[in-house]
Amino acid sequence: MLVSAIYGNETDKAPARLQVNRQMMKNFVKSLIIPGWGQWENGNNIRAVVYLTAEVAGIYGYNYKYSAGVDKEIEFKIYGDQHWYFGDWSPTNEPVGQCGSNLHTHNMPLLQSHTGEYLLDENGYYMPAKDHHFYENIGKYPEFSCGWDDFYTGYDEDQSTNKAYYISMRTLSNKLYRDAQITGTLIMLNHLVSAFDAALGTDMTTFETSSFTGKLYINPLNALNSISMEVRF
Repeated sequence: MLVSAIYGNETDKAPARLQVNRQMMKNFVKSLIIPGWGQWENGNNIRAVVYLTAEVAGIYGYNYKYSAGVDKEIEFKIYGDQHWYFGDWSPTNEPVGQCGSNLHTHNMPLLQSHTGEYLLDENGYYMPAKDHHFYENIGKYPEFSCGWDDFYTGYDEDQSTNKAYYISMRTLSNKLYRDAQITGTLIMLNHLVSAFDAALGTDMTTFETSSFTGKLYINPLNALNSISMEVRF
């Protein structure tokens, strides 16, 4: 629904000119940089404290969530390294695992030397490239289940307590990262709201005349079926 405002003089219908106060822009920029700064300049100390408190709480919340996400990510990666082994997943030392009859849709990226040779561990098995995809694959896809050291069936079922615990840690880490991202968005929103609030509290507009009447009506001829607000000076 489109909302429009129509400004005009009763005699010549000329639109009223909008004058922007310079102090308004200063306070807008101040609160955009530090929420509450512009409100403090306006003398709205309570609002200033509210916005600044929200800023401090947001920064603390973001740092806490992000740091907790990093710690949990390190934890689940160490756990995965300890309990998932390439030799268990592929006893034949091939880049395709031996997890039952499930269709294998993901290969295991292997570490290579600068000469292109595959690197082997102390047991003679290939060493997987432990990037983001590796840690996602071993917890997400059944075809990697038999690489867990407590996997005890020959099929692609998730019969691994260690895998379930790994998934719970990885899920928590991702949630903490998402919470940090949401908190960061709220911090930015607090800057914007504080900036506009500071501007609105600084005698934002001055018109050529202060004598006006107004009415709200629906224009039946408007193809957009919009509601218009008409203010006449």
